Amino acid sequence: MWFFNILLLSTILVAHGKSVKDDDLPDLEWPETFSLEALRIYLSAGFTQDYKIWRTLKNSRIDYNNGAVKSFVDIKKSRYGEKYNIHPEADLDGDSTNVCEKTKGRLFHKVNLETILPDTTDFAAVGTETIHDTETTKFVLEEVSANVETKKTIWAYYNSEDKVWLPKKYEVKQFNTWIGSEESAEIWEFNNVETEVSDEYFDAEKYCEDAREVSLKDDAVTKNLLFMDPDNDKHVDYVFKSFKKRYNRNYDIDGEHEMRKAIFKKNMRLVSMINSQNLGYKLSINQFSDRLPSEKIKYTGLLRRSPGKKGTIPFPYTSEKLKEAAETLPSEYDTRLYGLVGTVKNQAECGSCWTFGTTASIEGAVALSNSGKFLTLSNQAILDCAWPYGSSGCDGGTDTAAYHWAMDYGLPTQAEYGDYANQDGICNINNMTTIYKIKGFVDVTPYSETALKMALINHGPMSVSVNVNDEFQSYAGGIFYDKNCDPTVLNHEVSLVGYGEQDGDTYWILKNSWGPEWGIDGYMHISARDNTCGVATEPTYAVI
Repeated sequence: MWFFNILLLSTILVAHGKSVKDDDLPDLEWPETFSLEALRIYLSAGFTQDYKIWRTLKNSRIDYNNGAVKSFVDIKKSRYGEKYNIHPEADLDGDSTNVCEKTKGRLFHKVNLETILPDTTDFAAVGTETIHDTETTKFVLEEVSANVETKKTIWAYYNSEDKVWLPKKYEVKQFNTWIGSEESAEIWEFNNVETEVSDEYFDAEKYCEDAREVSLKDDAVTKNLLFMDPDNDKHVDYVFKSFKKRYNRNYDIDGEHEMRKAIFKKNMRLVSMINSQNLGYKLSINQFSDRLPSEKIKYTGLLRRSPGKKGTIPFPYTSEKLKEAAETLPSEYDTRLYGLVGTVKNQAECGSCWTFGTTASIEGAVALSNSGKFLTLSNQAILDCAWPYGSSGCDGGTDTAAYHWAMDYGLPTQAEYGDYANQDGICNINNMTTIYKIKGFVDVTPYSETALKMALINHGPMSVSVNVNDEFQSYAGGIFYDKNCDPTVLNHEVSLVGYGEQDGDTYWILKNSWGPEWGIDGYMHISARDNTCGVATEPTYAVI
């Protein structure tokens, strides 16, 4: 195992006299006053993040991503210290303004100075190494917790003039033995380190004319991680405790608590990293934040169509018609405003997304043909009955299976068939008195914004297939865009209910099936740019 190979290598280095732990040098400790710039490279996630930090005995300030987000701490202010967070916040039109929020320390939750430098406790010098033309001492710490093996390495150099250690590089690698794979890997690089800091850097009021006070119990803290540092164990413990209470989590298997906490901490890092970059959207802690990848599959459920499975009715708009219409289409359209969309549902731990997306399209088509009268139809009926059409109930299915079944049998109302059960059930379609059959379904021209807009305006909500990755699953608001979200790897089905425009760019409005707590009351705004996550790859709608 890599962990024990590293341990052996470290032992060999020391045994051969490579340790430079000079008796005249003090133990590795960081100066109390310093400033520096840092680049954090998330090797496992493929992201980078830049920082600037200023710190003294009573103040700290950290700027994230060129100052898009700023964090100020003054431990002498008020009785137990104060912390200010300045960050951009988008309104419903997508326009961002800087917002200042303040929290005051309490008796058992005092505000502490912040740092981005690693805790040096128990690190041992194992050798020397030149890092970017600087001769450094290499320090290593290896830890084993319940299910996680960690190797931490610090490269630092001693400033004999100021008699302090200064950082040059830091690396962390974690291996999760429960999952059987690398949990995370990251590198920090430090530059422009200074040991004198002016008080002018700590003037929070320069950015905070009207600071709004936030309680540590607010969602802004426990879900959006305002004021929380995922590398601070006390912060992780606080947010994880709140998470367990909110989602009623009880871990009974030996070692499971630490395993879940490690996953949770990884997701805290993702949320904090994205939210500090001013990308136009936000992530948050939610019901998926402690789940294994294998468990997250239960919350999707889309299977890919068999080759040759296509819509039964041709898309009625030619390329010429779409070109002509492109100039006259409205810049925004929302089928919810016309009574074509039902309430947000929660598929829970059943891979039934494929039934929710198709049912939403059929409900919209029924309402359009019924003078706008909306009826809630039963997706549970599809879940129970569409097995002969190639579906597998809670283990997944396709939109084509759902549509073909609805063509042959029709959808009953939820009131008559029964509520969604979050599990496979006995098909009861033959005992229904009222059903709503469809004539067929249409495959909308893929990769065409104009085609999707035309279909929405003229035919109502559509079923669309998307790629759900970790960022998508943690979405909380704003206009989502992830260039790494592959539009060809489709694993989840949602309903496209509208579109809007910001700064000339189109975004889609998606209705998900993860309950109203997820995203924007159960909805997502996602950029149409580059067909992110595949919204325009396989869009369909039902025909009554």
